[in-house]
Amino acid sequence: MTSALPAAVFFDAYGTLIHFPADPSPFAYMADAVRRAGVDLPRERLDAALNAEMRYFKAHFAGVRTAEDFERLKLDDARVYVDELGDTGPVRLDVAHMAAELHEAFATRVLPDSLPAIDAVQAAGVRVGVLSNYSYLLPLVLDGLGLADRLDPVVFSAAVGAEKPDRRIFETAAAAVDAKPADCVLIGDDLQNDVAGGRGCGMPVVWIARDGATAPPGVATARDLAEAARMALAPGWRMLSLTEPGRSGRDA
Repeated sequence: MTSALPAAVFFDAYGTLIHFPADPSPFAYMADAVRRAGVDLPRERLDAALNAEMRYFKAHFAGVRTAEDFERLKLDDARVYVDELGDTGPVRLDVAHMAAELHEAFATRVLPDSLPAIDAVQAAGVRVGVLSNYSYLLPLVLDGLGLADRLDPVVFSAAVGAEKPDRRIFETAAAAVDAKPADCVLIGDDLQNDVAGGRGCGMPVVWIARDGATAPPGVATARDLAEAARMALAPGWRMLSLTEPGRSGRDA
């Protein structure tokens, strides 16, 4: 018997549930942080140090598995930043303090419409999970944001060994709730990774376009997560973004 509701609604992580605020930029934030610590350096030198820090983080974050690993990386990362700044005069920058400032500069935030959408899906008796291209940092990030206990399962590419739009990660997510891809819904913000990936394995998808972008033909589109959650739970959810071009997923 076909269920009237999906077995689970999966949310993409970055850009859908969570994001990095653009204002202030990490470069502006860290320039101000160094000034607050009593050090006055040219902006070019500050930006070069932050670029070096980002290269170091990018080269090492894949090795993080635990909270202890993450804390160690943050300290190592801050040492790179402080070393790259070079001579700071009479003021010696504290590595632990700079680690905290760097963490804040790149802090991930929960988007305002995320929690109400999660609540709406769970109130309907439907499981809520995450399906994301992300490193092993994802569970730590979600835990730090207070989301870990509200999302199950959390399926991410580093653990699966495949990234969206590869069908294997969609199939892994569906299997985690004892279902097929066609019995679940994904809400995501990327037309290639989320929409095309979902179509490739038969998983219904709602594309979230908060900026009001026009959807390609046949792509079910929501302007916020409240609308996306309603679409995922509405009759006709099985046809979301699986309709033929020219027919709106809203009408399916």
